[in-house]
Amino acid sequence: MNIFNKIIIVLILICLACISLISVFNEFAEFFRWSDLALRIFNPDVDIPTYITVLASISVFSISVVLLLLELYRRRIRVANISSSNEGNAMITLETVAVQIKNEVLKIEGLEEIKVKIVPKATGIIINMYSKLKENLDIPPTMQKIINSAASIVSDKLGVKVIKTNLTIVGFTAEKKVKKGKEEVETEAVSEQDEDLSVKEKKKGKTARDK
Repeated sequence: MNIFNKIIIVLILICLACISLISVFNEFAEFFRWSDLALRIFNPDVDIPTYITVLASISVFSISVVLLLLELYRRRIRVANISSSNEGNAMITLETVAVQIKNEVLKIEGLEEIKVKIVPKATGIIINMYSKLKENLDIPPTMQKIINSAASIVSDKLGVKVIKTNLTIVGFTAEKKVKKGKEEVETEAVSEQDEDLSVKEKKKGKTARDK
């Protein structure tokens, strides 16, 4: 059952539960009579305008048809044919292909983020990638490496024919510079002073022995 249909059913059940509780309390308190409410709504002496009845009927019919279509509709799983399969019909989901590509190309140094979209065609697939790279990289070789890696993992490992591979750079990320804290700087200064003192002491000792 679809989420929208579940929401509608939950609302209907809540309304029925509220009506049931009101009916139970009304049996003891007698706030109103159901017959009086029915006569007010469906009074034969009062004619309801035609356009209201037509609009209400069309609304109920439209809602019923939409709910029925949503319930019967099932989202089709998008797949690609594995061309290396000689016997039978082997397929793989496009989501699986995208995950495999992402896992493979993220191993390339300098690649920060990547999004993969697969477009299925009759004779194969088209790979569309959108990535962010680190700054201070040699861009053309890195892009070519990403394209080759993606096409290779799909054609060689998964056995799916690649028609075309597209790569779009959507941005660059700056390298983070590690700043030394105040304590680290002071510690380094103290260690340097200790080294200087030890060197001076060694020199003094050596001079004393020479004398």
